[in-house]
Amino acid sequence: MMKVLHAAAPDLPVLRFETQKAEENIRPDMWGYDNDGPRVFIENKFWAGLTEHQPVSYLEKLAAYNRPSIILFVVPDAREQILWRELCRRLQEAGIAATGKNTLSGPITLAAATATGPVMALASWTRLISALALSVADDPFARNDLAQLQALCEAADIDAFVPILPRHVTDQRMPAFVLQLNAIVQASVELAVSENILTLNGLKPQASWNRIGRYIKFSFENGPGVWVGLHFDLWKQYGETLLWMVFSQTDWGRALQSKPLLEPWAAREDKFVAFQNSELAIALNLVFGEDKDHVVRRLAGLYKDIADALCPPGA
Repeated sequence: MMKVLHAAAPDLPVLRFETQKAEENIRPDMWGYDNDGPRVFIENKFWAGLTEHQPVSYLEKLAAYNRPSIILFVVPDAREQILWRELCRRLQEAGIAATGKNTLSGPITLAAATATGPVMALASWTRLISALALSVADDPFARNDLAQLQALCEAADIDAFVPILPRHVTDQRMPAFVLQLNAIVQASVELAVSENILTLNGLKPQASWNRIGRYIKFSFENGPGVWVGLHFDLWKQYGETLLWMVFSQTDWGRALQSKPLLEPWAAREDKFVAFQNSELAIALNLVFGEDKDHVVRRLAGLYKDIADALCPPGA
């Protein structure tokens, strides 16, 4: 494990490791110690989201010791870029600069030095287990432990069937949450229509097995038509948000024509855009901890920003 960590933090000394230890508001899965205190936090993730204290409180805890240190997140391969974006976004919101962002060749695929001092890094389960396996080739007990860990990773596959439990169907908060999101989408579209950002022009709601929403059209001349709403496949695949706007490849949706206009805007505004199967999807990030009116207005404002990117005022 020290060989893995040295790729991103070469100044670390040899450490001892402990698990399931909590202090104040942090509880990393693994701690790495030298004689002067913690130097490494390792957080193991599969598909659960970050806690409210990750990564900022963890970095602040390590930084208090004023010695070379690192926080490492271990995630499924498919989640590397998604979780890294969220980690960097949280640093930005906390006013913590991250410099020297690198893509490394070993198990640690992404790393950045933070203004607080510690390095923030990310590794995939696949690469980490492969690297550890090379180091314990002659240790049958360690190989057995890694085999069990590999089996755990396979069992945590997000596409694997999960047996249905009573709590899955008796928790009424989930349908209430989905209905609340539907109401937010409907209200934001109505507000954008009233402000001449969007038009409905007889377009109807649309739902299928993997999404719930409606068709809309941008109101400027020759504006493209899009679908907007809860997209479960995109939510599962990218984890950015539940709400998405999708441009189809048709003459009505004009995904190919919209892509070169929206990608530079998305890069400037730190918005997530995905292009696959000739469709362009924009993540409509929600604001947290606000009342319904504020969430609706922010969402309608995002429609306006997208409209301006597609057809700048005065163009």
